[in-house]
Amino acid sequence: MKEKRLWVPLLVAFGAVLLMIILVRHHQHQCLLCINLKAFSPEVIKHFILGFGRWSLIVFIGLYALNTVSLLPPIGVMSLSAGFIFGPVNGTIAIMLGSLLGTTATFFISRLFGAKFVEGMVKGKAKEFQQKLDQNGFKVILFIRLIPLVPWEVVNYASGLSKIKYTDFILATLIGIFPSVLIQTYFTDRLSNFNLKDPTLFVALGAFLLLGAIPAIYLKNKNKKLGQRAS
Repeated sequence: MKEKRLWVPLLVAFGAVLLMIILVRHHQHQCLLCINLKAFSPEVIKHFILGFGRWSLIVFIGLYALNTVSLLPPIGVMSLSAGFIFGPVNGTIAIMLGSLLGTTATFFISRLFGAKFVEGMVKGKAKEFQQKLDQNGFKVILFIRLIPLVPWEVVNYASGLSKIKYTDFILATLIGIFPSVLIQTYFTDRLSNFNLKDPTLFVALGAFLLLGAIPAIYLKNKNKKLGQRAS
C-alpha cells in the first residue's frame, strides 16, 4: 500500500514532463533537439521558450523539472532564465512549480529504485549527508536550501534514501528556496530591462551578490569558530 502511495506524486511529476515533451514534439516552429547545448544561455532559452506562445510557461516548468531529474545542463542557467523570460512574478512561479515537480521526481526515483541507482547518479556524495537527514530531516533540508552548501542533485537523491518524510522534504525545500528564487528572478528581470537610472537595479544587484556570497560567509565563520575551539 505504501509503495502505491509513493507512485502517485512520481506519476504526477513525470506526467507534467510528458506533457511538455508532447508539446515540443508537435510544435511547428521549434524543436527540442535543435538547441545547441554549447551555446546554452538565457538568451537561447528565452528565444526557444517564447516560441511556444501561450504554452511557454508550461513548457518552461516541464523543462525545469526534467532538468532537475537529468542533472544536465546545469540547473543554474535555467534558474537565471526565468526572470529574464517571464519577469519576477511569473518567473518565480515557474521555478517554484518546476522545482516542486523535479525534486518530487528525484526524491521518489531514489526511494523506489534504491541506493545502487543513486550511487550511479551522485557517485558516493550522498552517504554522509543521508545520515544527517535521518537525524533531523526537515531542519537539515531547510538549512541546505537556504544556504546551498551541498549540490542540488545530491540533496534530492540522498533525501529519497533517508528516513525523511516526503511532506517534510518538499515543504522545507519550497520554503528554503523561495528567497533565492525571488532574488534571482527579480535581478534577471531588472538586468533584462537595464537602466542605470533605475535604483531597483542596484538593489537587485546587491541582493544577488549577497545571495552568492552567503555560502562563503557561512563557511568562513564556521572555520573561524572551529579554529578558535582547536586553539
